[in-house]
Amino acid sequence: MKKLFSTPLRAVISTICILLILCIIAAIITFIVLKNTLIGKSEACDIALEDAGFTRSDTSRLRTGLDYEDGYFEYEVEFYVDGVEYEYVIQADNGDIIKRDADGKRGGAAPNEVTTTTTPAETTPAKEETTTAAVTTEGAQSGGITEDDAKAIAVADAGVSEADVMFTKSKTDYEDGIQIYEIDFYTSDTEYDYEIAVSDGKIVKKSHETMAGGTPNKGDYIGSDRAEEIALADAGFAAADVKFVKRTELDIDDGRAEYDVEFYVGSTEYDYKIDAVSGAIIEKETDNDFHR
Repeated sequence: MKKLFSTPLRAVISTICILLILCIIAAIITFIVLKNTLIGKSEACDIALEDAGFTRSDTSRLRTGLDYEDGYFEYEVEFYVDGVEYEYVIQADNGDIIKRDADGKRGGAAPNEVTTTTTPAETTPAKEETTTAAVTTEGAQSGGITEDDAKAIAVADAGVSEADVMFTKSKTDYEDGIQIYEIDFYTSDTEYDYEIAVSDGKIVKKSHETMAGGTPNKGDYIGSDRAEEIALADAGFAAADVKFVKRTELDIDDGRAEYDVEFYVGSTEYDYKIDAVSGAIIEKETDNDFHR
C-alpha cells in the first residue's frame, strides 16, 4: 500500500483508480437496488393484457423483456390475438403504459378497440408525452384520418395514379411520440416509403428509390394465398394445423418482389420468403425457441 503512494504521481494515479472502482461499485449497487424496486414481468404482462382486453389464454407468442432506455427501466410486452400483433412498452417502476400499438387484421374484424391514454409519472420527465386516442387494428385514430386517406395522400404526393401502384405495407406505428401510418408502395420502376401523421394527414417523412430493371406487372404475381399454400406444402402442414403470425405481405427486396409468410405450429415458428412471380422458395427458416 505504501508503494502505491510512494511518489506524488503514483499517489494521484492510485487515488483516481480507487475512486473509479468506488464509482463502479456504487453504480452496480444502485442498479441492483433500482431493479429490485421494479414491478415483475408477470405484472407488466397483466397490465398490457388488461389494457387490450384479453386474458393469457386468448393470446399466443406472449413475450415480455426488460430493457433500459434513457435512464429508465421498461418492459416490452408483445403478443398475438387472432393474427393481430400487440406491442406495449410498460414503465417498470410504476406500471404506466408508455406506448401501445396494434398491427394486422387477419381473422376478420378487429378483436377489440384499444384506447390509448398515456400519462407518464412526474418522476419520468425523459418519457414525458401525453396521447389520448382510439387505436384499432385498422389503424384509424378517432378524429384523425383513415388508412385509405393516408394511402391517397401518399399517392397524390408521389404524383402517380393509385391504379398504377401496388401497396406493400400499410400499418400504424409511432415516431417521436406521434402516431403515424407507414405506407409503402411501388410503381413499375420506383419504390415509395411514406410516414403520414394520423392526426392531420401531414407527411412526416418520405423517400423513394428507383429500381433498376423495374418490377413485374401486378397481374404477374401469384398472390398471398398461393404463397401461403406453397409455404405450408413445403413445411408439411395444412392451413388448419397452423396459426399465422401476421398478414402475408408483398415486399420488394433488391428489386425482386417476394411474399413474407410467417406462421407457427406449437412452439416452432416458420418463416418463408416466396418469389412473388415464380412461387419459388427463396429462403426458409424455423425457430424452435418461440416462447419466452
